[in-house]
Amino acid sequence: MENANLSRTSASSGSRAKASTDQADGTNIIVIGTGPVGIRAARMLKGQNPSHNILVFGEEATTPYNRVQLSLYLYGEVSRDALNLPTKSELEDDIRYHFGKKIVVIDKENRLIIDQHGQSYLYDKLILATGSKAVFPDLRGKTLTNTFTFRTLEDTDNLLARKKHGHGVYIIGSGPLGIEAAIGMKTRDNRVYLQARNYLLDPSLDKKAQEILGDSLQTAGIYVIEGDNTENILGSEHVIGVELSSGRIIECDTVIFCTGVTANKALAESAGLATNRGILVNDVMQTSDPHIYAVGECSEHGGKTYGLVTPGFEQVTAMSTHVAGNALPYTGSNTNIKLKFGSQSSALIGNVIDANCETVVYANRLKGIYRKLFLINQALVGYIYIGNWAELSQLQQAHVSATRIKAKNLEQFEQTGFLWDDPKPTHIKDQPEEYIVCLCENVTRGTLTKAMESGNRTIDSLCSATNAGVTCGSCKPLLAEMLDAPTQNLVMRHYKSIYWYSILAIALMVTTVMLNPIGIGESSQVNWQLEKLWFDNFWKQVSGYSLLLLSLLAAGISIRKRWKKLNVGHLDDWRYVHSIIGVIALVMLMIHTGMRLGHNMNFVLMVVFLAATLTGSLVGVFMARNHHWTDLKLREHRAWWSRVHYTLLWMLPALLSYHILAVYYF
Repeated sequence: MENANLSRTSASSGSRAKASTDQADGTNIIVIGTGPVGIRAARMLKGQNPSHNILVFGEEATTPYNRVQLSLYLYGEVSRDALNLPTKSELEDDIRYHFGKKIVVIDKENRLIIDQHGQSYLYDKLILATGSKAVFPDLRGKTLTNTFTFRTLEDTDNLLARKKHGHGVYIIGSGPLGIEAAIGMKTRDNRVYLQARNYLLDPSLDKKAQEILGDSLQTAGIYVIEGDNTENILGSEHVIGVELSSGRIIECDTVIFCTGVTANKALAESAGLATNRGILVNDVMQTSDPHIYAVGECSEHGGKTYGLVTPGFEQVTAMSTHVAGNALPYTGSNTNIKLKFGSQSSALIGNVIDANCETVVYANRLKGIYRKLFLINQALVGYIYIGNWAELSQLQQAHVSATRIKAKNLEQFEQTGFLWDDPKPTHIKDQPEEYIVCLCENVTRGTLTKAMESGNRTIDSLCSATNAGVTCGSCKPLLAEMLDAPTQNLVMRHYKSIYWYSILAIALMVTTVMLNPIGIGESSQVNWQLEKLWFDNFWKQVSGYSLLLLSLLAAGISIRKRWKKLNVGHLDDWRYVHSIIGVIALVMLMIHTGMRLGHNMNFVLMVVFLAATLTGSLVGVFMARNHHWTDLKLREHRAWWSRVHYTLLWMLPALLSYHILAVYYF
């Protein structure tokens, strides 16, 4: 407080003429905040009037970066360089950026600000884009070593360093940031726990949607803890675990807080600006001082604060229009939420909270699909989906134009999950030129096509040329589709073991087919005890019934996806067990048959068994290596082989039963 008082004294004792003359003649505009919203404000103001003298101050020493894509950086989908926000263009050559300079005083009377070094700067208009900060729950142990937040680039770099060494990661908070942190911290060797206090992703999701999203997270290797809140973080110096309200102890060495944010309003409060949850603003984003505006997460409009970047961009438009002498009142924003991990995507788009909306739902937990439409007078005003949806491009157009959906289409949707007769996805290149690909930057398909024709043939260059994908990054799969670029796949647990078990199974199958069958009198080179396994009736029965049991177990594992009571453990662990059973069953087959292919129905049985082994092994190889391969058709190949494998697998118990019946009764 002493330093702040000294700065105030220094400011009030001088005059505007004694402040820094860093600005040239013209309207002096200062932006405090170097996040996406602050940079957008500076660029838009400069674009509207190149004569503006604009200074931008950022507390962080790093150049501006895209905070929205930090989760993709943590996950490994984007590089550090890709996070950088452009700060220069033909219109911005004289915007002056001051990084690593914290503003500590706003002097409203003299219309100047003071940084931490005591330097003062004049303004005619001041834009506050100070964002928000993480909120910590009141938990014992929250300051132990290896407790983290996930808000800044520094936070993310710390998490990336910890990701290499942590074995148990516990995340408190299950909103979008918590889920993104869980996905980003997951490796094939660690365990990640996500503590969901009241809901997953957003309270707008109903129980069925929560269950389906939870299933998707479990498939991605995330253990979701529901209805059992965190009481304490355990450890003396370092985190060793957490204690839940039930008394359960979870061993972990890393805790990440994603428990919400609060507006950075301290600077505004010290200046005497009106605040509540955030800095209070009117419809043109003016604060209680008409020379000062607030935009983004630090502002409060109509009793609401927004923790998303898109509302901040919309507020910047209203603010910059007013600074230019016009009026384009801000009326509030939809809190669109988009979440993507691997090939899975989920979103809440548009108006999904209005109690007056009519809703239509399609849900299929087996397929991991949830879709909900929100309509007013049959016009589409919002939608929620979990899982991929082939109609998303059509749905987006219907939502933007508030298209009225016919009753027969809604009936079809309830039955099939599709609104239109042809659910096949329309390639992005087939969309009309005015189709909006990047909602954040309002970039159309036509703009992207022109940029590609100008030589921008990589995702990075296409983003740089059009600004598409530089904000939240959720449109990058569409950019990849425009470029016919491949996308990376998720890493599977036990992928090395499953890969080598699959290779071993293929080798054993080839051995069974290629080597000469063992006959009586040909086994003198083999221990006579082993000969009993091939020719003694008792041991033939043991190997035969063992083979039947193993086949039933292997086939039964597929029920795990379909029977809720068996939906325990991680799916990759079940796949691992399935691959082991497959190899043991193949060895048992070699023992039981002496590598003879048989005749008639026995031959059919052998062919089906070996075909099931081959297709299952190919699926195992595909799944084990899919994080190395980026073939756009890979998923389709794997799905086709999986269907063939399961069909053959379920034929085996019937054929084996017939074989046993034939041996005993014919």
